[in-house]
Parts: sequence; structure tokens; C-alpha cells
Amino acid sequence: MNTKKNITIGLMLLCFQGVFAQFKTTIPLNKNVTTGKLKNGLTYYILHNEEPKDRASFYFVQNVGAILEDDNQNGLAHFLEHMAFNGTEHFKGKGIIKMLEKNGVKFGKDINAYTAQDETVYNISGVPVANQKLIDSTLWVLHDWSGSLSLTNEEIDAERGVIREEWRTRRTSGFRLKMQTDPVLYKGSKYSKRDVIGDLNIINNFKYPELRNYYKKWYRPDLQAVIIVGDIDVKAMEQKIKEIFSGIPLAKKAAARTYEAIPKHDELYFGTAADKEASSTAITLKYVFDEPLVNDTIVSRKNVMNSFYTSILNNRFKELILKNQGSALNLKTYFESISRLNNSFNIVAVAKKGKTIEGFEEAYTEAERLKRFGAVQSELDRTKKLFISSYDDYISNKDKVENDDLADNLTNYFLKAKPFLSPEESYKLVVGIIKSLTLEELNAYAKTIQKPTNQVVLVTGSEDDKANFPTKEAVVNVMKKVESMSLEPYTKKENNAPLIEKQLKPAAIKKTFEVAGIKDAKGYILENDAKIIVLPTTYSQDQIVFSAFSKGGKSLVKTEDLTSAEIATTLARSSGLGNFDNIGLKEKLTGKLAQSAPFISDETQGFQGSSNKADFETMLQLMYLSFEAPRFDPNIFNILKEQYKNRLETIKKDNGSAFKDSIDLANSNHNPRTFLFDDKFLETIDLKKAENIYRDRIKNAADFTFIFVGNIPESGLELIQKYVGNLKSNPVQKENFIDHHIEPKKGKTVVHFKRPMEVPKTTVYLNLTGKTEYSKENAMTIYIIGELLSKRFLQTIREEEGGSYGVSVGGNLEQIPAPAFSLALTFDCNPDKQEKLMQIVWKELNDLKTVPVNANDLEDIKKALLKNREESLKTNSFWNNTLYNNSLNEIPFLQDEEYKNLISKINQKTIQQFSKHVLDSSSSVEVIMNPENTSGK
Repeated sequence: MNTKKNITIGLMLLCFQGVFAQFKTTIPLNKNVTTGKLKNGLTYYILHNEEPKDRASFYFVQNVGAILEDDNQNGLAHFLEHMAFNGTEHFKGKGIIKMLEKNGVKFGKDINAYTAQDETVYNISGVPVANQKLIDSTLWVLHDWSGSLSLTNEEIDAERGVIREEWRTRRTSGFRLKMQTDPVLYKGSKYSKRDVIGDLNIINNFKYPELRNYYKKWYRPDLQAVIIVGDIDVKAMEQKIKEIFSGIPLAKKAAARTYEAIPKHDELYFGTAADKEASSTAITLKYVFDEPLVNDTIVSRKNVMNSFYTSILNNRFKELILKNQGSALNLKTYFESISRLNNSFNIVAVAKKGKTIEGFEEAYTEAERLKRFGAVQSELDRTKKLFISSYDDYISNKDKVENDDLADNLTNYFLKAKPFLSPEESYKLVVGIIKSLTLEELNAYAKTIQKPTNQVVLVTGSEDDKANFPTKEAVVNVMKKVESMSLEPYTKKENNAPLIEKQLKPAAIKKTFEVAGIKDAKGYILENDAKIIVLPTTYSQDQIVFSAFSKGGKSLVKTEDLTSAEIATTLARSSGLGNFDNIGLKEKLTGKLAQSAPFISDETQGFQGSSNKADFETMLQLMYLSFEAPRFDPNIFNILKEQYKNRLETIKKDNGSAFKDSIDLANSNHNPRTFLFDDKFLETIDLKKAENIYRDRIKNAADFTFIFVGNIPESGLELIQKYVGNLKSNPVQKENFIDHHIEPKKGKTVVHFKRPMEVPKTTVYLNLTGKTEYSKENAMTIYIIGELLSKRFLQTIREEEGGSYGVSVGGNLEQIPAPAFSLALTFDCNPDKQEKLMQIVWKELNDLKTVPVNANDLEDIKKALLKNREESLKTNSFWNNTLYNNSLNEIPFLQDEEYKNLISKINQKTIQQFSKHVLDSSSSVEVIMNPENTSGK
């Protein structure tokens, strides 16, 4: 749980001295931010930050979104966002993307944008600051976005097809349910008719001047902000902003930027929504309230109490679920913004089939209990400890807050006046509030959250379950019943036992070893033959990343027991550890920033974990208990089984699941070891088998390698010796994985099938796979081939054909269980275009053998790889993953010069040669899912 982020989001509400009259705050802007407003009304914010080093993020923020569209413009705000990448005054055609990608700044990853109801935000992130020409060009991109888009007829028409396919891709079950419930939630408001992507009829047919008029009316400097955060000279950047942006004119008769209100109502609004592909039935009770217009310390205090309230209620919900004595499968509560002017408090219940109203009653009863009697002192104390420890961690790692996170917060400062404080100021304010918060104050506030007005109840679920949806009358009756019933106050027993009662002594180090290519990493073999690799770093002042592995995994499990293997670690992680059940362990770990989670994959088993310096020992204790004292709670098993059963009720109509199963079966040639989530899975999972598999896989420390990377405390090695060194082991018993040859049949596999769909859509998957020798060069080459195809498909399938919102392509070379390459792609499209698009796919693939790839595209990809490597080298996660993979696969680490040489060796000729090998030696799997009704839009 990112407690600090949750509080900050709740805390940061509205703009210093009112950028817009609707919102004000008495909390001053972080003094390290340089800000100003040009004569034309454009606002700018500049902040020096060095995470990552030598990089900067550029954001262009519009206080304009879909809510400002007229009914005949529905979708134009989002359409305009797309057009920002299709030609401007200084960057013709795809000039913006071409210019940035030549410098390693990648479209999609670093260059992106989004449109919402009330704002449109563009970002160019990870820009290398050493290249002054690139910095200037990036500023001119932002300048052109302000008022100099080309908006040519040809580009507008080309983009219609892209938007159509985005519309098709985004019409998921969840989206369709939301379209049914929005008219209830937003009754009487324009929000009920603005889904951002818009009306397809308008997208297909609007006249060119309509888009240009919308652009001219709303894209203007008084509604815009330039935000730049990074490793920059702030004064020099401010001067450039003044020079480049001051000349943008402001219209003399600018339209007023108004804000849409959601009408108040005394009556409880009630709505239902059903969809054939919905995965579960849920009931949500919303209490809608106004966002405060002035944010001060009083509002800050309320936001902290909101976070405390939901944290405590969610913990009670979890306890209730884990008793497994009621109708609910999942209960949760949260606060959520629903418009620029409105927020909501939410209570959600997902119940067993046919038990929705009973599940809702359980949720509402616990909320009423908390409202009526309040929290108990131990709950308040635990929540304080949790939140303060999260803020302590935040302040310890204040220099590792990334540019994009800070730019996002400044975006909210500009749009909604959410206060933007320095880490020290934020800590002082919030922790000060937390420490002074009393039980009496919190409990008094809890009585004010659920009000009798502006209530909305929404029931969503599967068409098959529609007959079981509760009525408005039933919901109202349950609420009245609970409010009038006699309830007992909440009570809780504490478990004050230590995590580990056994007294452990550090085990001796048998010998040390060097780690090939990484001189700062040290290797140790302990008395129990456990292998340890430690890499001390200072990339983050207070972070340690941990992983461990041994070979074997599910490959050593009998085929008939694989279903139980699938749930083994989920069951163990959910059951607690040692003397502590699930809830007891969570309470014991309150305030600790440590985690350690076991996994069992196809060929390996091991752990992933992390901690700060202070809780490094706690992380090791959790790992120790996962080896020596795991728990397998029958009650947890029954809860999991009930949840799986509930999911299976609807999964047969889930097109995504049907598509995934078809792919998995084709890629394995229907191997009996292929995992499918189906009725057989539910019938064959077994508690005892799951426990036995876990204990058989997570054992024998002598067969494991343990890797620790980060700012490890001075006592770190001794603690590792204490906990890892005391794990049971059998040095003579070494295991390896078994290669079950799970692969497609030789030649071509074609699976085409039809499914009923609410929105006609074809989904395509193609995978070319085969054996090849493993080498760093081959691995890099197949990856680059995937990137090259991504660029080509962006041009041919998305831009030229308007055939798909995007084609996802990935090239990989795996070593385990045997060296094999995979070149896979997937995309959604109009059923009527599927055949033509597949012809394009195969043409692009075959061209790789005979036509040299575009030299500029290849160079752009190589620059992006070098840029990404430079950034990754400064993170603990990179080094942990590198040590893990290199140790597992027994391959050396490439130094910077070796990596650059590897990249430089890859050229048009080597790409062509390896492409020929891939295409000539591979087996192919083609899976295409079409709608039963092929009439697309």
C-alpha cells in the first residue's frame, strides 16, 4: 500500500492565489519551483530534480477536456490530442516523433498524452539534457501544441480510422457497464454524455472546420501550462520559455472556461447495468460531495482523516471476509474524484452468486458499526504507525522522486490547485496532523462522512445474473434495517508474540567468490551451502531489493497435481506465517517497510522482496518463516475456492479468457501440462497437495542463490548469516528443471474461431518460434527485430490503413528450459479489415529477409537502447534483475563498452540474416478470434 501517495493525493487539492477563480489554497507553492505567468496568460513551472540524472520531463497541460464539447463535437477533444502528433508549424507530418526518436526518446514510452473530461495533458519524458539542440526542439514542440497544429484535411481523415479502432479496443465490458451507469451517477449533468472518445458517427463525419474551430476556441495560452522538471539550469530554462512562448497570441474575445456541476439530490439514485462479458456482480454505494473550493490546513486534516477512516474500515472488511462466514467475497471502501467539482465516498460489495443484497448488508453493517461506535485506540495507533513509517520512507528517499511524478503533481497544482510542497514541508504538515489526531476527533469525523443526501447505488454484473440484481426498494430497506438494528462495538485480540521465537546465531561463511563482470558484488557460501550475492549501492538512500531462486519449479510436479501447484504460493502468502494468521501478521508488520513473497514458476522457485535499511531484518525474518514455518489455512483455501467458483460462473462468456486459452493450447500443442482456468481446475485443486508441493519446492537452502542489492546496513551480512544461514539444507541434493518440450507443433498452427460480442472486434495473435543458439547478440537482434516491426506496423497498419489502434510486437530469446526464440504480435481490428491487415503483417515479416531495414529506424532503436541502459544502471532493480538472470543462466555481465560494441555490431545485414533464420526455421501459431456477427463499425 502506497500510504504516502494516498495521503498526498487526498491532501493536494486546489491553486495558490487562484490560477482559476474556482479554486484557491492558503498553502504556498514549494519555494524550489520557479513559476510565472506570461502576458498572454500562459503559466509555467520549472523545478530542478536529478531523478533520473541528466534527464528532463516536459509537460504541456491544457485545462480543457471533453466536458467543453458541444453535443455535435462529442469526441473532438480526444481527436485533437491525436492530431498533435500529426504535423505542426515547425514539425511537418510525423516530424515530432521522428525528431525525438532520433535522440532515443521513444513514442509510447516517453512521448504520450491523455484526454479526460476536464483536461488534456501531453508529456515528453526522459529527454537527455546534454543535447541543447534537442532541448530547444522539445520546447518548440510544446509551443506548436499551444496553437500551431497543422490539422490538414489528409491527416484528419487518416486519423479517423485510428480513432475508430481505439473506440473498438476500449469498448470493454467495464467500459460498457460504465456507459450504462454514468446517466445515473451524473444525472442532469453533461458528464453523463461525455465518455471522451466520443460518438463514432461524429468521428466519422465531422467537417474539417469543426475541429479547427474547437482548437482555436479552447487551445489558448490562458488555459495552458508548461511544466519542466529535471536536471536543468532553471534560470536558463525560464528565459527560453519567455523567448519561445511569449509570442503566442491570446484571442481578444476568449470563451469563458466554465465548470460543470452535478446537480444535488435528496432522493437516492439507483441504477443497474448488465453485460454478457462482466466478470462479477458488484453493488456500489456512493456518497457524492463537493470538492472544497479553498484548500487550507483544515481540508488537509480532513484528508488525513479520510485516509485513516478508509484504512480502518478496509481492515475490518478484510477480517470479515477471512472469517468466511458470510455472503461477501470482496468488500472495499475508498474516496474517488468523479468530476472537477465533485468527489465521492464509496462502499463496494462483491458477493457469492445470488447473494448480492446479503453481501451489501454485511458491508453496510460494518460501515454503520464504525460510524456508530468509532475506531478503537489500537486501530488508531496502528494506522498512525503505518502512515508515519510510510512518510519516513518517503523523506529518506526524497532524492529518488522521479521527474514524471513531480510533473504530475505540478499538473494537479495547475489544474486543481492541489498543494505542491517540498518533501520536508509535506512531512512536517502531514506527520504533524497524524501525531496530533485523537481518537475522539477521528470518531466524531467518522459520523459526518455518510450523509442522507446525494446517495447513488449502482449494481453491475453479468446478463446471466441480472434476475438476481437487488431492487432499489431492497437496498433502501437494508440500509434502514442496519441503521436501526442493535450492534456490538468492534473488539480485537492482539497477538504480541515475536515473529520468530527461536534463538538463531549467525552461521559461518565457508568461502567467498567473485561475481563475473561486477567487481562491487561479493559472493559468499554459508555453512549450510546457501549461496549469497551482495551488491552494496547508494542509488536509493533507503532501499534494498532482494531475490532468490533455485531450479526445478512446476516442471518437477506431476501433471495431475499442476492445478494444486498453481495455488500453492497464493495459499501460503494468504495464510500468514509462523504463529500469525493473515490478519495477525499484517498487524504485526504495521509500520514495517518489508516484504518477501515466495513464487513457484515453470522452471524455478524463489522469492522477491524489498525493504528499507531499518526493516532489513524483518524482510529476512519473513523469508526465513516462508521456508521454515509456512501456513496453509483451510479457511483461506475455502475462500479461494469460492472466489474461483464465482469467477468460473462468468468466465465462459469472457472473450479475453477464451482468446488466451486458445493461444496457450496452440503454443503448447495441447500439452496436458497446459494450465487452463476451467471447471477441471476447480475440481482438482487440493489443499494438502498444494501444501506438499510448496514444502517440496521451497526447501533446501543449499540449492538456492540469494541476491541482495541496495544500501545494505552495516550489520547486513551478519543478519544474512543469521537467517539464511539457519535455513535447513541438504548440500548433496541438487535439483534441476525438466524440459517437457512444451512448444507448438512443427509447421503452421492456425486457430480461427468465433465468439458472441457486444461490439464486433477481431483479435489477432501471431507467434513465430523455434530453436536457436543463445548468445547476447542473438538475444539483442531478436529484440530489435520486434522494435523494427513495431515501427513499421505503426506506419502501415495504424497510420496508413487506420486498421488498428496499435500492434504490440515482442522479440525474445529465452535460455530456459532450452534456447528458443519467439517473435509474437497481437492487435485488435475491424473484422472487415482482418484479411487485408494479415497480408500486411506477412509482407512486413517477409520483407525482413529480402529488403534491408530502414537505417534511420534501426539507429533510433539503438539510441533508445543505449539511453535506457544509461538510465537503468542507476537503479537497484536493474542490478538485482541482472544478477538474478546472469546467475540463473550462468552468463557474464557486459560492461558499458562491451554493451556498446554489442549494439554497434547489429546492422542491416545482421538483421536480415537473423530474420531469414527466424522466418525459415520457425513454426508459427496464428490465433484469430472473430465475432459471430461480423458487421463491424
